[in-house]
Amino acid sequence: INYKIRQGNLNMTSGTKSSAGYTLTDTVGQTAAEYFSSTGYHVKAGFQYLYTLYDFSFRLSALAVNLGTATPNTFTTGSHTLVVSAPGQGYSVTAYEVNRLQNSADALDFVPDTTCDAGTCTDTSAAVWTTATNNGFGYNITGDDKASDFTTSSYFRPFADLSLGDTPATVMTTSSAGKDRTSTVTYQLSVSPTQAAGDYRTQIVYIATPVY
Repeated sequence: INYKIRQGNLNMTSGTKSSAGYTLTDTVGQTAAEYFSSTGYHVKAGFQYLYTLYDFSFRLSALAVNLGTATPNTFTTGSHTLVVSAPGQGYSVTAYEVNRLQNSADALDFVPDTTCDAGTCTDTSAAVWTTATNNGFGYNITGDDKASDFTTSSYFRPFADLSLGDTPATVMTTSSAGKDRTSTVTYQLSVSPTQAAGDYRTQIVYIATPVY
């Protein structure tokens, strides 16, 4: 009698074990059970790579942030959180604004994007912004996997502007798997005394991309 055995590997045991105090997945006896990569390919060898412990997900704690009534040369702020779960080899979140904060009654009237206190912050490089007479609109991020240029909660950037052809900027990133990785985005606004009265708004778009 002839037999053909077709399977990914021959091992002593593999599977999911659990008790009241632990949960364990294992592959015992396989020659090489791990993640391998090179230019052009990725190999995930072993029972653990047959499934993921959780799905990739991305959510915002609020879909609208109201900065309230702005007083000239005074900061107003609002915030929400970004939450990412990535079971692979990490993820990145990029962001951009559709346009600058725009007066709903006058499409040509905008609040300028911040250049921070020293006039040096850019779409990809945060800087200190603590002086409210330096008017503009910008954001800060604190928490898990934030971009490294957000050194403290006093460091801000302007958003990349889609209407000006800017490239979306990375705001969160890591090369490691993680569940419920959470960062807080704080939006900050200061208007000049000559800014026209009205309702100003924009859309901020966040794009979460997994790495497998």
